[in-house]
Amino acid sequence: MSEHSVHHARWDRLTTDELYGIVVLRNRVFALEQRVTADDFDGRDREPDTEHWWFGTDTDAVGYLRLIRPAPDEVHPDGTERPAWVIGRVATDPAHRGNGTADRLVRAVLEAHGHEPFVLHAQEYVAGLYARHGFTVFGSPYVEAGIRHVGMHRPGASAVDR
Repeated sequence: MSEHSVHHARWDRLTTDELYGIVVLRNRVFALEQRVTADDFDGRDREPDTEHWWFGTDTDAVGYLRLIRPAPDEVHPDGTERPAWVIGRVATDPAHRGNGTADRLVRAVLEAHGHEPFVLHAQEYVAGLYARHGFTVFGSPYVEAGIRHVGMHRPGASAVDR
């Protein structure tokens, strides 16, 4: 496949070429560009429920995000339903920024799982992307890996419909 489109798979369904494309993109953005020194590969990629979403071709990811199930101590706003998913590891190739790549990925994830509650830890300067999809900031900004972040929450459809 040569045309860019949204793809997703769980670990046991990723081909080696798909995984290679994802690893190259995550390394390019997190290690080389942002100089994050924390381990990117934390073991959560291989969990049975984890979903890998990318925009690109079968072998070349130009945008990526990971959906994981929340840890038992996952922070979310008081009085809200515990999140079903955590969006993380969102990365867009620098050459593809500003053309809606991350927006397409978030939209695809919400089409698949939007009835469930989400949290994410957004780099503060891109919080507007998630706000356009119904996420709201909670708590105070904080620094993670040397970058300012904000917690964001999106209720499940049942909470939105009330």
